[in-house]
Amino acid sequence: MTLGWWLHGLVRVLLALALAYYGVAKLVLGQFGVADMGDALVAQGEMSPMGMLWRLVAFSPLFQVLAGLAEAGAALALMWRRSVAFGALLAAADMALVLVLNLGYDVPVKTIALVLLVMSLVVLGPWMPRVARSLLGHGAIPAGPEPALIPGRPFRKVTDVAGPLAGIALLALVAWGVSALYPARSTDATPPAGVWVVAQDTAEPAAQLSEDTRWQKAAFGEVAYDGTARAQVRRADGTLLDGTYERTGGSTVELALREQRDPGQTFAEHAASEQLTWTLTVQEHADGSLRLHGEGIDLVLSPDEDGRVLYDRGFSWGLRPDDPFNR
Repeated sequence: MTLGWWLHGLVRVLLALALAYYGVAKLVLGQFGVADMGDALVAQGEMSPMGMLWRLVAFSPLFQVLAGLAEAGAALALMWRRSVAFGALLAAADMALVLVLNLGYDVPVKTIALVLLVMSLVVLGPWMPRVARSLLGHGAIPAGPEPALIPGRPFRKVTDVAGPLAGIALLALVAWGVSALYPARSTDATPPAGVWVVAQDTAEPAAQLSEDTRWQKAAFGEVAYDGTARAQVRRADGTLLDGTYERTGGSTVELALREQRDPGQTFAEHAASEQLTWTLTVQEHADGSLRLHGEGIDLVLSPDEDGRVLYDRGFSWGLRPDDPFNR
């Protein structure tokens, strides 16, 4: 049985490492990011199913942290002999939910979620009769098995202490590595951050609306990663430009946008597509409007209050006069 427990222990460790990776990625709000106004112009019909899921989860840091705690907590529980069954049960619940989400929103890592779910059930296997008896409520609950990697009581005393400590140290190393993967996040809510509609444009309109490349709306994020924040522009012809902007000092920003990725277009093909760049000067007016000018662009932007309801509404425990506000 010792060989069986070694194989069982190997599956336990691999499962714990995977759970720690995904758990910490959620705890640091790295896997899904955070919802930001720089993504405000994309329409529901333009989203992919995966994109909809990512935006849904990104909007709720609470959901991300709770999911991260569940996964990281399962990883920690798997490291200690007395809590293996609980950790495997929690991991199975975690991975079942992840698999359902991956299937429902067509996330391409369905197989990984399925494998982790199966691994959770394999780890739980030796305790399944005990779990089943406790859930069904028939008869006495039998004593649980005692994993023994090394036979002999003196050795077990050592492994009972050294094993969990080594496992926790390994998980801590994984957590440190995962948190270092993601760039530093900062927030700057000063203009041009916000959602804007073009009120004035010095450019002449095209003869046909389908050929009109003037800006209609613009959205600039307030959450930056290593100094770069999300930005989008909706043109008069309906085209959505998506990319980033960077504050380069004073009142100047550098904008880099591409047309949004098309279905069937690979990530590499989209990255190689034409990128439009502007260096623009931002001037804030007393009435709250904004002037953007430079490199063929000269616009006056007005705040689009309807375009930022999702980001401004916030949370309220009590009922508000307009509740339920479901639009």
